[in-house]
Amino acid sequence: MLNTKSSLYWWCQFLGWGSLIPYWLHFEQPVNGSYLIPVLFLIGQVISQIIVTDGYRRLAHRFGWVRLSAKQLVPVVLVAWFLLVGQYQLMGYFVFHLRYDGVYNWDIFFGAMAGGLRYHAIWLLGFHGYHFARQSARAEAAAARGAKLAVEAQLAKLNAELNPHFLFNALNGIKALTREDTARSRQAIDRLAELLRYSLRQSEREVVPLCEEIHITQEYVALEQMRLEERLQVNWYIEPGTEACRLPPLSLHTLVENGIKHGINQLEAGGAISVRINSNNDYWVLTVTNDGDYRPTTASGSGLKHLRQRLLLQYEANDLLHLTASTNGRHQTTATLKIPIAQ
Repeated sequence: MLNTKSSLYWWCQFLGWGSLIPYWLHFEQPVNGSYLIPVLFLIGQVISQIIVTDGYRRLAHRFGWVRLSAKQLVPVVLVAWFLLVGQYQLMGYFVFHLRYDGVYNWDIFFGAMAGGLRYHAIWLLGFHGYHFARQSARAEAAAARGAKLAVEAQLAKLNAELNPHFLFNALNGIKALTREDTARSRQAIDRLAELLRYSLRQSEREVVPLCEEIHITQEYVALEQMRLEERLQVNWYIEPGTEACRLPPLSLHTLVENGIKHGINQLEAGGAISVRINSNNDYWVLTVTNDGDYRPTTASGSGLKHLRQRLLLQYEANDLLHLTASTNGRHQTTATLKIPIAQ
């Protein structure tokens, strides 16, 4: 059974050459009042040209002519054109000798020459034009695959760099806790183990469901609350309908961790963090606001730096993460992360 590509080729062959029959028939005369014999001769001519051009196609694939550059292909096509026109002339010579008792003059010769040059030029241009288009599409697809692999490799590298950063901060918190309460420090280690399992599982995923990100962030917050106790208050505001959100793994965690490390930790009395998740027409919007001064030199540490790079690679946009400061009654820092809804 013919595959789709082969079937399309044969349809083009039969329809292309077959469309010449009505044109050629215009110059024919009926035999004994019937066009049956002229039509049979014309069908034979069409079949002969299909066989000849298909022979060229087979040679082109066998010898790799379809993979040549335009410069390399020109001499091959010129020789092939010359030979195809020559066989077309030979076909015309035999047809006229069979049909018209050997009548073959210069008018017929030049008419056949013009027809052969025209028809086979169109065929060669169509055949090689199709293969040039396929080669171009393959090259573009290969370039796109290469670019995707490069992005994936860079994202993996960023994940590998982010995980030790997160681990270092968590271990510092547990270290402080072990001095005060060994039982709670064991609970903290259990929570850290869950955080690490999640971190390892997500390393091969570009995006994760929002519910997973909220859960692991809440586990991290619980870990920090063991250490900071009443110094850390966290409020969550999650808009209904945001369950469909998919975001880069550990992105919400990074914002909350950054708020605790560079905000709450710097305040003797501690403070609060508010996490708000909603959406507009184009984006899922995650807003993390923490008490504390806005300090670009510390707030833009490696965690946020890596997150910005991941967002740029994944969404090709460099304006998805913003940090702002406010002094409306108290010093606060707000991190706003936008995730495109159409992904």
